Amino acid sequence: MRFKIDKEKKYILIAGAALLFFGLAYRLFPFFQGIQSSGAEIAVKERQLAKYRQAVKERNDIETRLVSINRSLERSEAGLLTGKTAALAAVDIQNILNEIASGSKVEIKSVRVLKSKELNEGYYISIPVRFTVNSTVRQLKEILYRIEASPKLLTVEKIRISVVRRKNSRQVRSDITISGFMKKAGS
Repeated sequence: MRFKIDKEKKYILIAGAALLFFGLAYRLFPFFQGIQSSGAEIAVKERQLAKYRQAVKERNDIETRLVSINRSLERSEAGLLTGKTAALAAVDIQNILNEIASGSKVEIKSVRVLKSKELNEGYYISIPVRFTVNSTVRQLKEILYRIEASPKLLTVEKIRISVVRRKNSRQVRSDITISGFMKKAGS
C-alpha cells in the first residue's frame, strides 16, 4: 500500500518538519550552549586551580621569609627606647647622654627635649634631644662615636660646632641634636 501525497500536502509536511526542527533547536540551544560554556568554565577553573597549587608550593618559602623578617624586626626593635611615653623615653636618652659624657670626661651644659614626631605611618616615634657640651675635638669625636655605638638606636640629627675663644684654649662648643626612637603604644 502506497500513500500518495499531493504537492500541497508535501509542502505542508516539509514546512511542519522544518518548524518542528526549529522548535527543537530553539528549545535545546541553551542546553548545547551550556555544555560549550561549561567547557570554557572548566578551563578557567583549571587555570585557577594551577595558580592555587603554585601558591601552596610557595607557602613554605613565604613562611620561612616571614620568620626571618620577624626575627630581624625583633633585633631592630631591641634598640628602641623602652619608655611607655615620649617623656619617659626622653629621660632614657638623657641618662644615656649622661653616661656618655661622664665616660668622655665632659660636662653637659644644657639639655632640651624637642617635640617628638611620628614616623613610618605612626608605628614609631622619633624623640629628638638637643644638648650642649664644651669639649676638645677628641672628646667630641668620642662622644659622637659613643652615641652611634650605643645599644639603643640613637642618630645624630644636627650638630653645630663653634670655637670657644680663650687664651690657649682648645675647646669647642657643640650643640648636638640626637634622636632616639620608640614604638608607639598600641602598635
